Amino acid sequence: MTTVVLRKEGKADYSIPGSYRPIALENTLSKILEKVIADHIADTAEEHALLPQSQMGARKNRLTLLALTLLATTIKTAWAMRKDFIVLMLSLDISGAYNNILHKRLLYILRAKGFPEWII
Repeated sequence: MTTVVLRKEGKADYSIPGSYRPIALENTLSKILEKVIADHIADTAEEHALLPQSQMGARKNRLTLLALTLLATTIKTAWAMRKDFIVLMLSLDISGAYNNILHKRLLYILRAKGFPEWII
């Protein structure tokens, strides 16, 4: 794999490391294989209902409008139960979480969920 460094547009000072973005260039074959496996994992997760209905990210037919409708419905339901309810929301950006995952635990969970060994 080759990594190249690109300038981020609109930065005032390119002497600061944060003004650059590293991009990993992968082999085309590995990208194709990665896509095939990712699609198979996603299809298996959908087929066996392994994800909660409220999971919206990285799922087919889960548009932003659906997520907003679910959020609004949840808030209205809470307010309908008691007018003095205060509704709070916690939003997390876990985009970099996979890099810190416990791989043995992930493999254990995939096996427990019934994923085929060739995917694991």
